[in-house]
Amino acid sequence: MAATNRKLLIIRNPVSGRGNQKRFDKVLALLKKSGASVSVRTTEYAGHGTQLVKQVLDSGEDWSAIVGAGGDGTIAELANAMVDTEIPLGIIPMGTANILAREIGIGTKLKKIVAVLVSAKPELIYPGLLEQKRFLLMVSAGYDSLAVAELRLEEKRKFGAFAYVIAAFRASKQFGSLDLSVKANGEIYKGASIIVSRSRLFGGFFVVAPKADLRKLEFHVLVLKNKGLWAAIRYGFSLLSGRLSTCRSVDYIQTNGPVELLSQEGVPCQMDGDDGPLTPQIIRLDERPIKILAAYK
Repeated sequence: MAATNRKLLIIRNPVSGRGNQKRFDKVLALLKKSGASVSVRTTEYAGHGTQLVKQVLDSGEDWSAIVGAGGDGTIAELANAMVDTEIPLGIIPMGTANILAREIGIGTKLKKIVAVLVSAKPELIYPGLLEQKRFLLMVSAGYDSLAVAELRLEEKRKFGAFAYVIAAFRASKQFGSLDLSVKANGEIYKGASIIVSRSRLFGGFFVVAPKADLRKLEFHVLVLKNKGLWAAIRYGFSLLSGRLSTCRSVDYIQTNGPVELLSQEGVPCQMDGDDGPLTPQIIRLDERPIKILAAYK
């Protein structure tokens, strides 16, 4: 790997993923071997990543990139502070799903991660906005957001991605009463579960919106119309096989305008895999891009 003089500030979430200390140490060793100058700061609570980035930007510190080491939620925290800055965002994926890393071509192999951090040119990507909070991947309300609301941290640490399956079955008693609507492009669509995506991928490896591209100002909206546990299971199998967006009982909408999530009773949203506010909500595109170190083909 070619030598580099990049100065990298790594903001690490120490609770992301399972058993990732050795993995993180290997990344640091490879970065130092490449010639990069590295400094590490650690988050201590939810939202701390946003505060740390704001402090760095306000101080005028000189960094080649601010790098998030954690899961998708950690990266979203950093992105919320990276407004109107020329400093790019880098990623060391340490979470359960690592959707963003896969979305931008980095994946989870250590040598590729390091190569991107020390040599990649920044790409521009556009976040979404919910209650003036940025998200990079998706917002949803319904089956998966109820599961996220039921997720227990100790199970996530112990079982990894399977913890979401456990949480989904815990939330399944609510699946039969889901009644949501979404307004997009001036039309209203009704369903049991709504996904408003900026990304192609969902849950790590599974394609939910084949034409989505973080570099484009566009939402891809999926309306899962059928309700109940068995409907959720069938949608799950369709997701696993990459056919969710083409199911007969799924409406698939593309829009560059605002998206309204509507409901009579409040349903929790999830944003990039973390808990979000209750519906109803309006989701908008953020035209202020983020520079990100990526490996798009």
